[in-house]
Amino acid sequence: MRRQEATMSPKEFACGVSAVVLSLSLLPFAARAQTQLPILQVGKPKPIKRTAAAKPSPRSGVSHASNANGASNAAPVAGEGSGLGLANNNGTDIGPGANGQICADGICNNPTSYSAPVESLGTKVNTPVMNTPLATKTVTHQMLEDQQVITLDQALRDVSGVSVTGGGAIGNGTSFGQVTIRGFSTNAYYRDGIRIDNFGATNIGVAGVEFANVESVEVLKGPAAILYGAVEPGGIVNLNMKQPLETPAYSVQQQIGSWAAYRTTMDATGPLAANKELLYRLTASYENDGSFQTYGYTRNLMFNPVLKWNVDNNTWVKFDTQYQENRLNQVYNVIPFFNSVSPLWLGRGYNYNAPSPLSQPTLFSELSAAHNFDNGWAVKATTFLQSENYFQATNLPIGISDCISGPLAPICGFIGSPFVAGNTSLLEYSQPVKNRQEEYATVVDITGHFDTGELKHTLLLGSDYYRYNFRGELLAPLNLGTLSLFGAPAQLPTFATNLFPLLASAQQADNVGAYVQDQIDLPYGFHVLAGARYQYISSRSQATNTIPGSLDTLSVPALANEGITTTQRVTPRAGLTWRPLEWVSFYGNYVEALSPNYTGSLVINTNQPPPPSAGQQEEAGVKFELLDKKLQISADYYHLIKTNIPVGIPNRPTFVELVGEGRSQGPELDIQGELLPGWKVNLAYANTDVIVTKGIAGASSATPAVGAPFPYVPRNQATLASNYEFRDGALRGLKFGARYDYTGLLPFYHYDNSGNYIYGSSTPSYGLVGLFAAYETEYNGLKIKAQLNVDNLLDTSYFTNGGFGWIPGFLPGFAAPTISQGWGLNNLNVIGAPRTFRGLIRVAF
Repeated sequence: MRRQEATMSPKEFACGVSAVVLSLSLLPFAARAQTQLPILQVGKPKPIKRTAAAKPSPRSGVSHASNANGASNAAPVAGEGSGLGLANNNGTDIGPGANGQICADGICNNPTSYSAPVESLGTKVNTPVMNTPLATKTVTHQMLEDQQVITLDQALRDVSGVSVTGGGAIGNGTSFGQVTIRGFSTNAYYRDGIRIDNFGATNIGVAGVEFANVESVEVLKGPAAILYGAVEPGGIVNLNMKQPLETPAYSVQQQIGSWAAYRTTMDATGPLAANKELLYRLTASYENDGSFQTYGYTRNLMFNPVLKWNVDNNTWVKFDTQYQENRLNQVYNVIPFFNSVSPLWLGRGYNYNAPSPLSQPTLFSELSAAHNFDNGWAVKATTFLQSENYFQATNLPIGISDCISGPLAPICGFIGSPFVAGNTSLLEYSQPVKNRQEEYATVVDITGHFDTGELKHTLLLGSDYYRYNFRGELLAPLNLGTLSLFGAPAQLPTFATNLFPLLASAQQADNVGAYVQDQIDLPYGFHVLAGARYQYISSRSQATNTIPGSLDTLSVPALANEGITTTQRVTPRAGLTWRPLEWVSFYGNYVEALSPNYTGSLVINTNQPPPPSAGQQEEAGVKFELLDKKLQISADYYHLIKTNIPVGIPNRPTFVELVGEGRSQGPELDIQGELLPGWKVNLAYANTDVIVTKGIAGASSATPAVGAPFPYVPRNQATLASNYEFRDGALRGLKFGARYDYTGLLPFYHYDNSGNYIYGSSTPSYGLVGLFAAYETEYNGLKIKAQLNVDNLLDTSYFTNGGFGWIPGFLPGFAAPTISQGWGLNNLNVIGAPRTFRGLIRVAF
């Protein structure tokens, strides 16, 4: 049989050559890393066949040895990703099975490993990573444990091409506000494959994820519209949640850290009936943290009960509900500057804005069911509801009254308070926000396995429906408050007063999609992935403004047919994998995307929501799976474009302008797994080149120019983490490790006094060193673990986000002075945390 020759465009050829060159540079390392060199077969390669997996025998003790197919032999322990891997997955081959593990083709992910040979996010059907023509990565449960991960940004440090940005006001005072994948940001994430949208721009979104009930984190890089609908083309993040287990297991954990940080978690699972048909899992956490910054605090509560009914060997029904409440103080990180170059820097912990509390209670509820038919077909259906209320009491400086060095200082005394002669003061603004949001979703997937001659098919048919409702109200003050910086006479702080309704908005959206996908196993180690999706998006919006000073009652508008936007599109995906040997595979893909731009903001001068964005990607790469699937290496090169990109406007938080098109491209490298028994490693590197390639006619000068880099996306980013665990002898159970995280120059938005965009200096690059040590032992049937993590060991000063702009000192009724004439504010810098300690003690049985 002759092999078919594939044609390739010049662009695809260049991408493929880059990936192959990078893979060849890794081959010497791959060969040295193997315990035995692979047997090279001359002639026809041996096809990769599906195999059935036998149930591994559980073994007690704290040892985490693995069997040949990668499944853990450890006894189940709640809170440790417990559960043995089975290939039948008890009713569906989408996501975790009855034991909570992801399995496919006789292979199961081991929660105590750094490698994850099976993924469920890229194709929705559990598939070996080596057979998928996509760039995916799993942050395993063990990786989360070793880092003591409690926020999503900590978990995503381990993935190439992914950064977390925003922060400050953009993240509502949290350490980050959005996830950027391959240069394009998203405020949405997935929970067991269901999209959780930050439909309102002022909601906490991805920064509010609680991790006590998260088993692992999957990242799919590149457009995922075919399976997940209207999502950002850069990629998506999915949380695999902990599942109910048949074996009873319980754990309690206490964490204590710097700045009076306390976090308590508990986890319990097991059967509610002797026949193990009814299972439960109950996870809860409470966090009460201080902050290195004045007024800072975080208080998070989460409660997550899950019930699962195993109707029979082929059918299950699960009910999952979660209540969480996030409370924190927002920090806006304004820094007064003189002549734009001399900061009034009082240290990382000084906070110029008044206390600004935020609260957001959220309720998730999900009902899902799955059934396995006898002829190789299965169906899974999920209905989901999310409801959240949001209150934000914004108090922040918006300018400076410079009555000492400013050009209008001589007349300050005649204007009156708050502009006092001989005094320089911050002008304090108040902007309370109330939002309410609901999300409803229904997803149905049907999978089938069948053969046509020598071709083996895995067919996926699915449809989904998402409905979003959002209503928000915004108040503003008639009178500003002040905070004296220096001068005489000294002023006591005053607060903004006479709040009036400024803006009310309502938005609603319906997303409907249907999709088909086929994975085909061909002879000679080839695998084809192809499919398409039909997507329909309908969004409606309306806003009401009042005249400042009217004090009229502001009513939330009713949605009407005016302001409606509809979009429909077919988005295809095609990919090819060639696996000539069991330990290496080459792949390429072409993907299109459609994202709805649910920002909660309106396009300036239109009162319309931003139109959807389109995306398109070409990618080529290579993957290695070595040391009995314990070590994974992947390298790729991609070229990605996105249209209709919303960007913020200075001092107009509820409006955006549009960039016509942006382009992102570059190489990525990920290495994760075990090099030697007990020695685990994770390495990630990306060179992300993302720039504006098209403007929009009529856009103001507040949008970045063609050729300018996108803000908050580092060109170079890398991480290296390594640890060693003693598995024998007197030191058995002791583990220690270190990590280094590097972030390159970070471009950011900067504006002159007129609001014109300036491409100025980038935020400086920085590198952070971290250490950890852990000890685990068993005493009278109890498994006891103690661990200490140190982040930013060298106490490096750094900014995780650049300033959004310069706000000059001003006086009402007069033209604003230029930056060089006096004081102004460098606004919304996000200051990185100093050296931080966090310890834990866990008892499990």
